Amino acid sequence: MSFACGLDFGTSNSTVGLVRPSGAEPGATRRGGIEMVRLDGEEITTPSAMFYPANGLPATYGRRATALYAEREPGRLLRSLKSILGSSLIDEKTGAGGRYLTFEDILVGFVDHLREHANRTAGGEVDSVVMGRPVHFFDGDADADARAQAKLGTIARRAGFRDVLFQLEPIAAAFDFEQQLTSEEIAFVADIGGGTSDFSIVRLGPERATRPDRTADIIATGGVRVGGTNLDTRLSMATVMPHLGYGSTSIHGRESPVWMFLDLATWHRIPTVSDPKNRETFRQIRYETADKTLIDRYLDVVREGQGFELARRVEDAKIALSKAETTTIDLSPIARGLTAEAKRAVFDDAVADELAKIDTAITTTLQAGGLNSDQVTAVFYTGGTSLVPSVRSTIARRFPDARMVEGDRFASVGYGLTLDARRRFG
Repeated sequence: MSFACGLDFGTSNSTVGLVRPSGAEPGATRRGGIEMVRLDGEEITTPSAMFYPANGLPATYGRRATALYAEREPGRLLRSLKSILGSSLIDEKTGAGGRYLTFEDILVGFVDHLREHANRTAGGEVDSVVMGRPVHFFDGDADADARAQAKLGTIARRAGFRDVLFQLEPIAAAFDFEQQLTSEEIAFVADIGGGTSDFSIVRLGPERATRPDRTADIIATGGVRVGGTNLDTRLSMATVMPHLGYGSTSIHGRESPVWMFLDLATWHRIPTVSDPKNRETFRQIRYETADKTLIDRYLDVVREGQGFELARRVEDAKIALSKAETTTIDLSPIARGLTAEAKRAVFDDAVADELAKIDTAITTTLQAGGLNSDQVTAVFYTGGTSLVPSVRSTIARRFPDARMVEGDRFASVGYGLTLDARRRFG
């Protein structure tokens, strides 16, 4: 027997939902014939992370991958690679486990890992999939957007899926929200994930949920390439990178190049910092730097492969700032006793441009649907970055009369994709 699934390959986390046939054994389904696959022990979410051991053994994925990296196991960690879909970087090769693989090859391995978990859970071949995609992989670049979806389809087929369809992630989240409704709503769905902020305005309700074609219910979609990883970058640049030389000057009075700090502060760019072609550049920058203490810290981080650990600590600080006004980032792996203070007010200032882009995308989405904000009856939040207070307030203040509804931060999209897979594959 073959099976269908919904697959949410996220920038930060991924999920897979399985369509169970009618008559499936009691207790096997989450609800409505849908079972979310346990991808990481008992967890239905798994970090979109891959670790390639230096000894050439097979790659490890998810939480185990990040744990091996944290334990300083020799090897290579890769994360947030969804962000490079549609870019030229996807076809470039990188060192991984003693081999040189393209980033596409690496993503095929990760998607194959997800499919194998689904196969074991189903007890058969899961060969049909509805994959989620953001409204825009790239802002204002239709060609790159088309390349990104085409590349994601190629990756899915190489991983063993025969039939591959796509659904916009905020539409999938709307289908999840619809399962709890008892009357009709006009919902604004805000899916704020690791790589993008995606919006949909959809007519939802119990009667509409049974329709085989939902095209007429979709009022508008919109989005912008701003997500949690962008906020991590801004927080890192504001609080951590100054301790590694960002803003320092050369003996000629010039500041150190910004790009080297941006790359180290950006999840999917971290692997490129250690590229051998940068060695001579870094050597020259160090030679010309007036105070070499800070730049030496930067070079130590690159040499010892601490970039992802640094990014993880910044991400933890961002999460902590969702509840606290201030937190401390432990930088002792860089220098004994070194810390960086992170304040919510500083964070909010650092991400002001990103918040403005989100606000503009909301306006554009409303305009595309020909609606005023007071016509929206509910706002449905999903995605881990929807918990960031400044992001949340940016959205909430646009809909003062709507009720605010919490979705499953990491599973709403995956569950909705699986509902869509059941509708489209049967």
